[in-house]
Amino acid sequence: MPFGIKDYHKSLTQIHIGCEAPRAYFVPYHSSESARAGYRDNSEYFKTLIGTWDFKYYRSVTEVPDPRSADIEFFEKLDVPMNWQHALGREYDKIQYTNVEYPIPLDPPYIPEENPAGLYRRSFTLTKEMLSGKDVIINFEGVDSCFYLFVNSSFIGHMTSEFNITDYVHEGKNEIFVLVLKWCVGTYLEDQDMFRSSGIFREVYLLFRDRARISDAFVKCNTSEDFSSAEFFVDLRTNVPLSVSAKLLDAENNVISEKCVDVLEEGRVCFDKIYFPNLWSDENPYLYAVELSAGDEVIRIAAGARRIEIKGKVIYINGKKVKAKGVNRHDSNCLLGHSTPMEHMLRDVMILKAHNVNFVRTSHYPNDPRFLELCDKYGLYVCDEADLECHGAASVIAPDHIFTNNPEWQPVYLDRAERMLERDKNHPSVVMWSVGNESGTGINHRAMVELYKKRDGSRLVHLEDESRMAYELTCNPGLSEKSADYYREYLDIESRMYPEVSDLEYYASDKCVLPFFMCEYSHAMGNGPGDLKMYWEHIHKNDSFFGGCVWEFTDHAAVVGDNVYSDPHYIYGGDSGEFPHFGCFCVDGLVYPDRRVHTGMLELKEVLKPFFAEYSDGELVIRSARHFEYLSDLSLYISVEKNGDVIKDECLGVLDIAPEGEKRYRLDIPVSEFTTLNVYVRQNKSTPWADVGYEIGKAQFILSDSITEKKEKNLGAICTETDSAFIVTSGETTATIGKRTGLIESFVSNGKEMICAPITPTVWRAPTDNDRRIRINWQQHHFNHAKSNLHSVSRIGGDGLVVIKAEVAVSAPAFTPIAVATLTYTFGMGEGVKIDCHARLGDGTPWNDGLPPLPRFGFKFRMHEGAENVRYFGYGPMESYEDKHLAARISHFKTTATANFEHYVRPQENSSHYGCKWASVTSTAGYGLYFSGEKFSLSVSHYDPLYITGFEHDFELVPEKETTVIIDYRNAAIGSASCGPILSEEYSIIEKEFDFSFNFKPSFTGNINCFEEYVK
Repeated sequence: MPFGIKDYHKSLTQIHIGCEAPRAYFVPYHSSESARAGYRDNSEYFKTLIGTWDFKYYRSVTEVPDPRSADIEFFEKLDVPMNWQHALGREYDKIQYTNVEYPIPLDPPYIPEENPAGLYRRSFTLTKEMLSGKDVIINFEGVDSCFYLFVNSSFIGHMTSEFNITDYVHEGKNEIFVLVLKWCVGTYLEDQDMFRSSGIFREVYLLFRDRARISDAFVKCNTSEDFSSAEFFVDLRTNVPLSVSAKLLDAENNVISEKCVDVLEEGRVCFDKIYFPNLWSDENPYLYAVELSAGDEVIRIAAGARRIEIKGKVIYINGKKVKAKGVNRHDSNCLLGHSTPMEHMLRDVMILKAHNVNFVRTSHYPNDPRFLELCDKYGLYVCDEADLECHGAASVIAPDHIFTNNPEWQPVYLDRAERMLERDKNHPSVVMWSVGNESGTGINHRAMVELYKKRDGSRLVHLEDESRMAYELTCNPGLSEKSADYYREYLDIESRMYPEVSDLEYYASDKCVLPFFMCEYSHAMGNGPGDLKMYWEHIHKNDSFFGGCVWEFTDHAAVVGDNVYSDPHYIYGGDSGEFPHFGCFCVDGLVYPDRRVHTGMLELKEVLKPFFAEYSDGELVIRSARHFEYLSDLSLYISVEKNGDVIKDECLGVLDIAPEGEKRYRLDIPVSEFTTLNVYVRQNKSTPWADVGYEIGKAQFILSDSITEKKEKNLGAICTETDSAFIVTSGETTATIGKRTGLIESFVSNGKEMICAPITPTVWRAPTDNDRRIRINWQQHHFNHAKSNLHSVSRIGGDGLVVIKAEVAVSAPAFTPIAVATLTYTFGMGEGVKIDCHARLGDGTPWNDGLPPLPRFGFKFRMHEGAENVRYFGYGPMESYEDKHLAARISHFKTTATANFEHYVRPQENSSHYGCKWASVTSTAGYGLYFSGEKFSLSVSHYDPLYITGFEHDFELVPEKETTVIIDYRNAAIGSASCGPILSEEYSIIEKEFDFSFNFKPSFTGNINCFEEYVK
């Protein structure tokens, strides 16, 4: 270091200097009343140091003067907590996102000498009362990557933890310097898929502790096998022999048991047995509390009675086959970086609970301890993950990993395991410890497991890399000299990321002897995920499938722009000119960076809802998916719709269904035309995350899908032929089919031109993030350059019923045709056109067999400015696709071309509506087009798919004045192939031949009575 301090940040052995021993998270209070209030700011022994600090950024730590001797001029102020890269306009370093690749050379244990640094300064005042008989402890809850602390010019230590600074502070004004380095040797173990951000990103505060005090407390609970009793006890550690008063309280703060013990630095308090205890679970997060009093301090620790066990291949929580309905959650704030203020964390928890999520994996590091308090309070199971990932150096088939199988690195591995466990051990929400993520296999993981099991045998331990090795070696024994059983030796569960369907079959078989958990699945990047139903059908079918965590909860992005609140511009990897980077792969969440909910979160909400609904022969069956609580907080509503109009709407009362029970309802539903039974389950009690009436889930049953088309008045049609076109007139409508294109080039009704470009077959969609791999194949085949080329066009039949037949090829340069379509245009039945399409993919030649699945196949209409109002009968109101319409329902909806567009951070295919029967797109005056067919997907927006394809950020888009309407035979499903398995054949457009028909005609009514025009 430039000022004589040893380079501890380069050491594998000097991990912490001057730090206090790891302990459970708690704050001492001055009274029971303040402790029970539950807010640490209420404690007289707590002083926050968050706020605005002096700050100086240095491009290299070698430029930093010695803060103990130099008079440093601070030119800037910086809020704490936040990451310095997110200080807008300051140019403190670059915002960098990388996934697998290290941002520094892979040259362990060395780190770059040009190591950016930030020097923080903060002064604070201490009173005589604060210092009287107290030790002063400073706590840094989160700093990236490491730091050196100076208090009143004295060097104290480094690394994230607590420091006893009693001997260095005094009454009156005190000053601290914190030198934060961007890189340290620990950077090699922090190669997480995230923005690489630096600085003080969690709270800094002072605790004023009694000189003789409780140093640590570990609250444990033994619950009997039949759950008829529970025994709480506390293992205590004190810094000197100490008399401790201990109380066990119920949720109403009634004293259940009270004990007094003398602790000789280590001791145990055993409370009286509780009979028929309230068990903690996600459904009823009942919290007891342990209240410890010693000297002037009162410490309150929330406690839960719960039991986790494995029987056979099944995980039981409190004796029930609970499913992990989870998400992965990073600390992410578009304004602050990794800093997550309390209000922000609470909002996250409320969103998760409102969308039926019950499990969080803290990917890939321990979260703020207050987040776990919220999980305790509101009921979320947690997989607590150690701050450890070395993906850039990992190979799951190479057991001799340079870090994980290297004994020199074992102290660092164990330090991260120990600090997480000791801090979070009292949280009942934590049901699983994780050794970290994507770090290969080796002795250091095993040492971590041994530490977890020795210190706390009550929870499961998660080792995904070892699990994957066990799977690989079971399927391919020759890959390693070690056996699958060698890797299973330390496993509680078998865990996998993004398994294929064939993998699920393996885990359900006898080859797998442990419970199965998907620590990551259904990559929710952009428009997605689309495969949730498939996974959850397997999870519900197999008791041994514990569930999984969708990747991931939130889009990661930094916000820039002139007004980040009213017009945020979200940026991601590469937008700061950094290297290396991994593009937009961080924008992969169920909610936007500002926590607005994606349609993917709405889809997840439906697949995780706390009930199942079935309907057959007039009987509706509701089965509870809860394991512990009645559904009495929910009420059942139904509506019956005919052709999208409600003909019956009623509440069937409170769902007073026992856990895992069911209730049957006889319904008398008249069935005619297109009839649907819609089932809604809504809250009848207010919760912190939702009000009375909030819809917790729904189901829809199509009882009849028949629609009787209204016979159009036979107006007859007249065809005039010119050198360049067939001109067909029917009533007040004239259509022009070009002889050079075979396409409808003009469609005029009552003198008004309805289209501004030929109606063209199209195969291109703006690739979704889940298309990121197949889009390469699409673009290699130039699908994005495909155009329509005429093979032949001719007129069939005479006046009255005019039929024009054309054969067109959808072709791109350098390749044989993508598709050859025979188009039959029929005129004369009303003022509209019927288009019958028979399509053959490829041209039948052998060299075209390698054609990738199509993005879509449909017909593109370009309508003039003002075509804004949209009505449709199909799956809505949100976007819907073949594999993503659980959150939608089929009915009659209205929107606008503007509102119909979903503004994903990276522009892509969005807001199609699956399963449509009819649609209209009209101007305010009611002029436009009306579409009908057996079933089609509808897309309407002010952005042509080819236009969208050219942009990387939503804020760059400028809406076109024209409206693009696409009537699709099929729009390919969504899946989750951005990181998950490729789209299954069922949802891919791979058929060699197909037929597709639809009708369109002028609309002059604004479509108010459009359905009456279409049906009797």
